[in-house]
Amino acid sequence: MTIPNDFPDGPVLLGQRTLQMAPANEKCTHAETAEGKHIKKGGCPRRLPLGAWFQMLYATFGSFVPLAMLCYGCQQNFAKASTEFACKYYMMDELKLDGVTIGRFMTAAHVPWNIKPVLGMLSDSVTFCGFHRTSYVAAMCCLSITMYSWVGFSAVSALGLLAFLTVNNFATAFTDVLVDATTARLARCHASQACDLQTAIRVSQAAGGLASSAIKGTLVSVLSPRGTIMSNILCVVVVLVPALRGWLPEERLPGKCCTASLKTCSQNSGLTLAAAFLTFLAVTLFVSQTFLPGWRTRAAVLIVCSVSVVGCAYKVFSKISPYLWKTSALLFLRACFQPGLGESMFVWMSKDPNGPRFTPELLGLADCFGHAGLLVGVVIFNKFLRSWKYRNIFLLGQLLVILLQFMDLILVLRWNLHMGLPDIVFFIGDETFDTAVERTFYVPLVVLAYKVCPGHLEATIFATLIATSNIGVDCGKYLGVALAEVWGIVGEDFQYLPHGIISKALFRLVPIPFILMLSPDFTPDDPIPTSDPIPSSDEDLTKRKEANNEQRRELQEL
Repeated sequence: MTIPNDFPDGPVLLGQRTLQMAPANEKCTHAETAEGKHIKKGGCPRRLPLGAWFQMLYATFGSFVPLAMLCYGCQQNFAKASTEFACKYYMMDELKLDGVTIGRFMTAAHVPWNIKPVLGMLSDSVTFCGFHRTSYVAAMCCLSITMYSWVGFSAVSALGLLAFLTVNNFATAFTDVLVDATTARLARCHASQACDLQTAIRVSQAAGGLASSAIKGTLVSVLSPRGTIMSNILCVVVVLVPALRGWLPEERLPGKCCTASLKTCSQNSGLTLAAAFLTFLAVTLFVSQTFLPGWRTRAAVLIVCSVSVVGCAYKVFSKISPYLWKTSALLFLRACFQPGLGESMFVWMSKDPNGPRFTPELLGLADCFGHAGLLVGVVIFNKFLRSWKYRNIFLLGQLLVILLQFMDLILVLRWNLHMGLPDIVFFIGDETFDTAVERTFYVPLVVLAYKVCPGHLEATIFATLIATSNIGVDCGKYLGVALAEVWGIVGEDFQYLPHGIISKALFRLVPIPFILMLSPDFTPDDPIPTSDPIPSSDEDLTKRKEANNEQRRELQEL
């Protein structure tokens, strides 16, 4: 199958030029060849051999399939995970920073992932070198290569490393927005193969994470942290070359090299203002947590920003659907009250004389067990929990997360040695189960977020919901940093580390009332009604009902 380089103006997705409702009779312009006509139905590969299945994907979606897999597997998972791991050791060993400061800097550098809706609107509104996506992807890859080279060739300070992480996350997050928008567009044109495309992307994502977990500790030991960071240039090059060769299905627009249009923002002013406000809050948290010295001042800013996020969600989403604003509030509040302790546990496990003193190889390899636990958890969810109501699923997940904190407590108090159990058992057990529980019970949250999005703005609202969840995750990490500072777990003083672990376990009880109040009384397999704006005619109402029914059927197939 050949994929042309132009798309119809389908205005439903983040990454498209408008965000209005797409016409019901919209047709995909992808041409079909004789081979493509034999592909009647997609679905995850059960009977097809792997080679034939990938050939079917390539025949349907063209060169975008290997480009998306390289982007998710190499750039977003392998390079990102190994870079962050190397930066932790660089901060700890060469810059001599404590776990609290490392945690603040690593979380602050995550701010670009919280402004993804604004990045999508930027690509929608401004063409760069005649493209809405291809040129941006190439530019972001060049930016990443520059930043990797800078840190690899020169020693940087703590603020310099923070700038490196922030800019590199910006480049990766922007690329993620552009690839996601193209993925959603192609999946809409070929709905029966959407599951296959998502499966290929998630497999590459898992493979990149597993590969990084297996060797990043060895890379840090052999190449040093800066050498490990610089080696990730190869992961960016394998994305840059296909982008320059035109593997993204997009045609260069005629006219000037760079043009801007504010029509998109004016047509959806409410969502535009919400995205801008969330960006402002994310940047405010970044600045306060990076530059304000006192933990009380930072905590006050954190509380104000958290309340503002919930208020913004209610103001914007309650006008669209009551389920939508409740879901956004639940995503934020649940993530916000899952505090860690910065990177205090990481420093304690690596350097404290009374701790286990794990090697970089072991700390890196532990993530492999986390990915394996995730796979097991997803299987359990799909097989046993899909018929449970959302409220019961979230309550079970929250209780398990609370109980798992005792594994950290046993390890820190060294009770495992009195029981004759080695440290590695509790460390790998905690990493495996905690990762599995967190990511497994994040799946129904994402399913709920997808279902409550109205059919005419699903990608834009979904991106905003995920940005809200990301800000909640960062607020939870900042809360954990504040807990560590309250207990004096700074520098190499770990006397009150058990108290900090108990405190963060108690904080994880807070989301339970919100789960009871905000979770819908449905199961993941049930359709959830959405409150769309009143249509202008009976014909529009009929078309929207048909679109909603079609969306429900697609969700059941997925």
